[in-house]
Amino acid sequence: MAAKKKEKPATLAPGGVPHRIYKKGSKVIVDHLGKTKGKYDKINLTKVSGAKTVKEGVKATKSFHKKYPHQKGKK
Repeated sequence: MAAKKKEKPATLAPGGVPHRIYKKGSKVIVDHLGKTKGKYDKINLTKVSGAKTVKEGVKATKSFHKKYPHQKGKK
């Protein structure tokens, strides 16, 4: 049997806010970098969008932020 390859984490910045997507065990997690202990600091993409790979997590994050872009300041 071939050993499982460990997936490399991906970093992207939708709306200028950096996000790191990585796999921890069987879960795909998105971490909002730069925030400290916020309510939505880390999100389990396996639970929320059914992502099983980092590539699927990147796709889910991009589609989410296309619908709901980050706010640029207070209104």
